[in-house]
Order: sequence, then structure tokens, then C-alpha cells
Amino acid sequence: MASRVAETTEMRLSTIGQQAVVLAVVLAAWYFASGTVIPAFYISDPVRISGVIVGWFSSGSIWIHIGATMLTLFLGYAVGATLGIVVGLLLGLSPRTERVLAPFIAALYGLPKVALLPLLVILFGIGLLSKVVLVASVVFFLLLYATLGGMADVDRDTMDGLRLMGATESEIVRKVRVPVMLPWIYTGFRTSIGYALTTTVVSEALSSNRGLGFLIEHAAVQFNAAGVFAAVVILLALSSVIMVPLAMLESRMKPTKL
Repeated sequence: MASRVAETTEMRLSTIGQQAVVLAVVLAAWYFASGTVIPAFYISDPVRISGVIVGWFSSGSIWIHIGATMLTLFLGYAVGATLGIVVGLLLGLSPRTERVLAPFIAALYGLPKVALLPLLVILFGIGLLSKVVLVASVVFFLLLYATLGGMADVDRDTMDGLRLMGATESEIVRKVRVPVMLPWIYTGFRTSIGYALTTTVVSEALSSNRGLGFLIEHAAVQFNAAGVFAAVVILLALSSVIMVPLAMLESRMKPTKL
């Protein structure tokens, strides 16, 4: 057991070391290409970008933008995920209703949600609510389809056998459907967070005066490549931090096939 743990630790450290080497090579190539191969006006360089990031954190001005982005992201994500799971569960328990609504759901799912932003601004204003509704609309459909997929993954013969043995629908849902659905739902959680973050940033860039999306747009209109890349780097860091607990949660869920 101890040797296996040591081997796993050594493998992880080796992987981290290789990743660090790749990152260092990319940054070095970027630094030397800036101003020689490609004009620095377009791609800036890692040193200038680091300086912008340090300046933002030193002044504290970045926190209001990070806070605005995170608030919009988590509120929209929570509302959309909750509604998606609940509606998916209800439709999964009523196959006839699902068949009737399926083409309408598919049409709404295929609609580019960003196209709704002007309408949402008219309805809810340029503040937080319009962006939360937009993010929720994206997450809703992803969790809805994940939940429906989990509901459909349950073997019908197993459920029929349990009904013959006297199991109630609530018992079947609790003891059969839910264990099968959980891996699907957690996969939906991890998939939808990226779409939610993208939608948040785009909505801030189009209709906001704060947030990382606004910061990117503000730097872009000033032709400030270092500012754009600095905001993108912060987004990458936030995305990585958010994904870690979701990935850990998903890895703990053993796929159940009944």
C-alpha cells in the first residue's frame, strides 16, 4: 500500500513538473515573439500582463469586478441548475408530457441565449437581474437534458419488477432513479459551469459597468492588449478554481447501472 501511494505521488509530481515545463516554454516563446515576430501591440507580453495584474490587485480595483462576475455566475448557476433538475425530474416521470414538449424544448435550447440579452435588458434593466436570468437560461437546459438522460438510463424491467414487489413510485425514485441520475447530474454541473462563465462574461461586456467581461471590453476599446490578456488570465484562474471541487465531486460518484 505504501509503495503504491508513493508511486502515485511520484507520478503526480512528475506530471506537475511536465506541465510547469510546458507553461514555461509557452511563456518564454510568447515573450521573445512579442515585438519581434508579432507586434507587441497585438499580443503584449507576459511581463507587461503580470504588471497589469499586480497593479490591479495592489490597488484593490480588481475585487469589485471579480465580485460582480462571481455573483452573477453563482446566482444564475444556482437558479438554472435547480430549475433544470426539477423540471427534468418531472418530465422524466411523465413520458407523455416529455414527448409533447420535446420539440419546443429543443427549439429553445438551440436558440442562442445571448440574442435574448436586449430583451432581458428591456424587461429587467441593465443591472444584475437581466444577466442572472440569461446565465440561468443557459444552465437550465444543460441540467434539464442531463437529468432526462439519467432518468432514461434506468432499466424499465427493473422498475416494473420493483412495482410488482409493491414498491411505491417515491421509493423507486429515491432508491433507483436518483442513484442512476447522480453521475449524469454531476457531469451536467461540470459541463454547464464553463457555459455559465462564458455567458456571464459576454453579458458583462455587452451591458454592464463592472465585472471581468466589462474589464475586457473596456481594455479592448482602448486597444490595451495587456489589459485584455490580464483579465483573461484572471478568468482562467477563477475557472480552474471553480472546476476543482466539481471534478472532485463527480469523481466520487460511481456510475450506477440498473
